Amino acid sequence: MSYQALYRKYRPSTLEDVIGQDVIIKILKNAIKLNKVCHAYMFSGPRGIGKTSIAKLLAKTVNCLNLDNGDACEKCENCISINQGFSSDIIEIDAASNNGVDEIREIKSKINLVPNQLKYKVYIIDEVHMLSIGAFNALLKTLEEPPEHVIFILATTDLHKVPNTIISRCQCFEFHRISNSDIVKRLKYICEKESIKVDPEVLEKIAELSDGGLRDAVGMLDKLNAYSDSNISMDDFQKVNGIVSEQQKKYFLDCVYHEQVAEVIQFIDNIYDNGKDLAIFIQDMLQLCKNKSIQFYIENEDSYNIEFLLSFSNVFNDLLKNIKSASDIKTILEINMLSFMNQNHKKSENSVTPEILSVNDNSSQLEHYKNNITDSKIISREIISSSIVVSDSERKQINQQIINNCFARADKKEKKFFESNWNKLNDYALDSEYGAAACYISDGIVRAVGTGEVIISFDYDSMVNRGFSLLEKVQKLLEKIYNRHYDVALVTNDEWTTAKDEFIAKKNNNISYQYIPLELGQYHKEKKEVSDHSITSQAIDLFGEDMISIN
Repeated sequence: MSYQALYRKYRPSTLEDVIGQDVIIKILKNAIKLNKVCHAYMFSGPRGIGKTSIAKLLAKTVNCLNLDNGDACEKCENCISINQGFSSDIIEIDAASNNGVDEIREIKSKINLVPNQLKYKVYIIDEVHMLSIGAFNALLKTLEEPPEHVIFILATTDLHKVPNTIISRCQCFEFHRISNSDIVKRLKYICEKESIKVDPEVLEKIAELSDGGLRDAVGMLDKLNAYSDSNISMDDFQKVNGIVSEQQKKYFLDCVYHEQVAEVIQFIDNIYDNGKDLAIFIQDMLQLCKNKSIQFYIENEDSYNIEFLLSFSNVFNDLLKNIKSASDIKTILEINMLSFMNQNHKKSENSVTPEILSVNDNSSQLEHYKNNITDSKIISREIISSSIVVSDSERKQINQQIINNCFARADKKEKKFFESNWNKLNDYALDSEYGAAACYISDGIVRAVGTGEVIISFDYDSMVNRGFSLLEKVQKLLEKIYNRHYDVALVTNDEWTTAKDEFIAKKNNNISYQYIPLELGQYHKEKKEVSDHSITSQAIDLFGEDMISIN
C-alpha cells in the first residue's frame, strides 16, 4: 500500500511549519536557542491540534546537531535518523494501551542508560491521563528528578484527570483550537500541492465542522477527494458528512416558528431516513439560531421574534448535552420540538387578550386571523406585547436627567464594581426571560456609574431606540446581577462624547452637578396609554373598526 493519508503526509516537519500555536512555538524555540530546555513538559488541549506533532518536533530539534535559528536543520545524521524512525532514543508510549505500573517501572529501569546516538533520550507519553493511579505514583519520583540526558513530554486531552502532583512537576502548555482562517489556509495549500479542485465554500464548511482540529479537517478533505472524481462541490460535502443544507435548515426553522407540527415531524423523518447525522444537525441549528439572533441586533433583521430565537437556542443547547448518553436521538429531538411548539403556542395564545380587542367569532376576518396568527407578516406577537414607545424628545429628556444624576453621584469604585460583574451577562444569554436584554446590553459600553445610575453607549441610534423596548427587562436584569436598582441611560457614542465634554467643561469652571430624584410614574402612565392606543390602532387596521371593542 503506497498511498499515505494527507494528514500524515502534510504533518509539519519543523517547528516553523506548525500553524495556530504561535505563542507555544516561540517559547519552545527560544528555550532551545537559549539552552533552557525543561526536563518535563505537559501539552494539553483538544484532539488534532498539534500536541503530538510538536512533541516529536521538539524531540528532534533538541537533538539536532546544526540548529538553524531554533529549527532542526533536517540534514545532520540525528535529524535523518529521527525522520526515518530509526532512532531508539525517541520513545513513544500510548498510555491508553500501556497504562499499568509495569510499563512505568520499565521506563525507570532504563532511564539511567545514556542515549545510544542522540544528545537526549526523549519519552513522549500520549494520552497520559489514561495511566492508572499506581502508574502515576511510579512516575512521580522519576519525573521530579530525571537524569540530565532525559526529557519527558506528556500529552493529554483531559488535563483535569492528571494528578496535580504530576502537573506541578512539568512546564505546562495549553494548546488552543486552530482558527477557521488558519485551517482554510492550510487546506488551500494542500489542495494546491495535491492538485485538488474544490469550491471555496467547502473549505470554509470543513473548517467549521472540524471545530478547530486541523487533523480532522485534513481527514475530511482526504475523504472528499476520494469521493469526488472532479471538482469537490458543496453537494458532495453534504452527502459525505451527512449535513443538512442551509436552505433545509431555514425551512425547518420556519416550520417550527409557524408551529407546523406535521411538517416538522416529516422533516425529521426525511433527514433521518436519508442518513443525515442528527447530532450535527442539532449543532448546526444552534449555530443558525445564533446567527439569526446576531442579525436581529446588528442588521435589524426581524424575520423571527428574538424571544423565539433565544428560547429555541436554549432547546438545542440542552439537546447537545443530552444526546451524548441518548440511545435514540431522533425520538428525543421529536419530543423536544413538540414540547417547544406546545409552549410557544400557549405563549402566542396568551398574547391576544380580551382586554385589548374582541372579535366576532363568525367573521371571515377572524378565521383569516386565526389561520395566520403565527405569520409575522400578518400580525407580529410584538404588536400585543410591545413595550413603551418613546419619542426622541422624551428619550433625551429622561436620559438627560439620568445622566445628570450619574455625573452627580459618579464614583470610580462604583464603576469598577459594575464592570467586575459585567461578564455575568453571559449567564443569561440563553435565558428565556432575560436573554434578549442580556444580548442587547452586552453590545454596549459602560461609560459612567453612579450609586444608582449607569450610562451605556451604543454605536447606532437604532440600537439605542431598540433598547427602550427592553429597558424594563434591562433594569430588572441588572437588579438580579448587582442586587440593587439602576436607572439606565442609553445613548449613542456621539451623545456620550457630547455629555462628557460638557461635564469636563463644567468641572473646569467649578460647576457641579446636583442630584435630582427621578419621578417616572406619570411618564409610564402616559406611555401606557400611548402604547395601548398604538395596539388598538394596529388591530383596527387589521380587522376593521366595527369589529374592535375596548374593555
